[in-house]
Amino acid sequence: MFKIAGVRLIRSVFSAVSVVSWAVLLGACAGSSLPDSGGPRSWIVENVASKATAELYADVIKPGVFERLSSKVIEGYTVESGNLVMPDNSLGSLVTVRSADGSLTALVEKPKESGLLVVDTQGKSTFKIPVTKNYSQSDFIVDEVEFRRLSKTKPIIASEPKVIDIFLGYTQVAVDLVGEPHRHALAFVENVNLAFRNASVSGVSLRLVGTQVVAENYLIIGATLRNLFEIFSIGIKNSAPDVVYGVLGDHPENNAYGWGFMPGRSAIGYALRPTTFLHELGHNAGGLHCSADGGAAVPYGYGFNNGTTSTVQCGEGSVNYSSPTLKDQDGNPLGNTATADMARVWRENAARLSSYSFGPPRNFKKTGSTITKVTFGWDPVDGAVRYDFYSTVLSGPEVRKTGETTGVTYTVSDTFGRTQYFVKAVDAQGKESILSNGASR
Repeated sequence: MFKIAGVRLIRSVFSAVSVVSWAVLLGACAGSSLPDSGGPRSWIVENVASKATAELYADVIKPGVFERLSSKVIEGYTVESGNLVMPDNSLGSLVTVRSADGSLTALVEKPKESGLLVVDTQGKSTFKIPVTKNYSQSDFIVDEVEFRRLSKTKPIIASEPKVIDIFLGYTQVAVDLVGEPHRHALAFVENVNLAFRNASVSGVSLRLVGTQVVAENYLIIGATLRNLFEIFSIGIKNSAPDVVYGVLGDHPENNAYGWGFMPGRSAIGYALRPTTFLHELGHNAGGLHCSADGGAAVPYGYGFNNGTTSTVQCGEGSVNYSSPTLKDQDGNPLGNTATADMARVWRENAARLSSYSFGPPRNFKKTGSTITKVTFGWDPVDGAVRYDFYSTVLSGPEVRKTGETTGVTYTVSDTFGRTQYFVKAVDAQGKESILSNGASR
C-alpha cells in the first residue's frame, strides 16, 4: 500500500497572454555567483522576493537570449515560456513558474545543456542537470484496443479548441529532486504547450487539474505504468483528468527514462527530464520514435532527425514535435507530411485525449433483433444528456454518426450484418466521450 503526502486540485482560467521578445539582463545576479563545477550547482540570491524573474535565471541560460512567447497567471503563479536563441541561432527553450513569495521553478533546455533551476523563498538556488544513461529497453506499451481504433478509423480534426486535462502524481523521491511539486507540474505542462505553439498545433492545449504526492518510491518500469491509476487513485478520483502522468525519481533498477501507453492516456517518467514528459505524451497521442523503426498507428506518426537537429520522438535535440512547417536554425525541415508529422497526430487525437474524463458508455452490446432490425443497449453514463449513435462497415475506415437518443437503447435497420456500431455519451456542455466498444448484428 502507498501513503499519501498531499493532494492538490485545480480548475481555473488563466489571465491574458502576452507575446514579446527581449534579451535577458546581462551579468550575474547580485549576490549570486554560479559555480562551474559538475553535478548540482547551488548559490544564494539575496532578497530573492525583490528580484525580477529574469535576474534569477540570467546566468543559467547564457549565452542564450530569451524570446518570450507566453506569459500568464495560473492560480497565483506567473507562468512564462519561450525559446532560447543561441549565438549560432540554434534554439533551446525556457519555462518559468514563479510563486508570489518569489520562489521559482525553471526548465532550461539548451542544445548542449539542460537542467532544472529551483529557487526557494530564502534565495537558495540549485541547478540540477539530469544524468545521461543508455537504456536499450523499449519505453511504450501498445494499447491494442486504442491502436486498432486509431489505425482503422478515419481521423477527424476537431473544429473547436480542445483542452486536455492532466493530473501529475509524484513520489516523495521525485519531490526531493524538483522541489514544490505543483510549481514543477505547471512548468511541465507549459513546456508541452510551448511545443504545441512551436509546431503550430493550434486549438490544442494541456491543462493541469491536480497533483498528488505519495510516500512510496516506484520504479520507472512497465509494471508501474500499468498500476498508475491505483497508485494515485485518490488524486485521480478527485480531479477527474483525461490524462495521468507519474513523476518518479532515480533508482538503479529503472529500465527507461519513461514509459507510456501507445496510444493511451497515461505515462510515467523521470522527474528531471521534461523532454521525457513530451516524449511519453507523444506516445499517448499515438506517435512512436523514428520512422525507420516502424510500428505507429498512422504512417506519419513519428519524430524526425534531419542529421543536425532531432525532435522529441526521434531523439531529444529540441523541445519540439515533428512538423513539416517547422525548421531548424539552418532552415532545414523538422518533419515531413509522409512519415514525420506529430503535429498532425496531436490535432487528430485531441478530441480523444480530451474526452477521457467523461467516460464512454460501457457494456455496449446487441440486446435483441428481428429479420430487419437490431437493438443495442449500454450502461448509462453519469452526466450524459444524450447518446450519439455511430456506424461503419466492418473493417471500413470511416465512422459516421447515424442518430441520437436520450435513452440507453437504440434500434437500427440491419439486414446483412456487415455493419459495426458504436455509441458516444454527450454532456450538457456538448463534451463528447470517446467511442464505446463496437458491436454488430
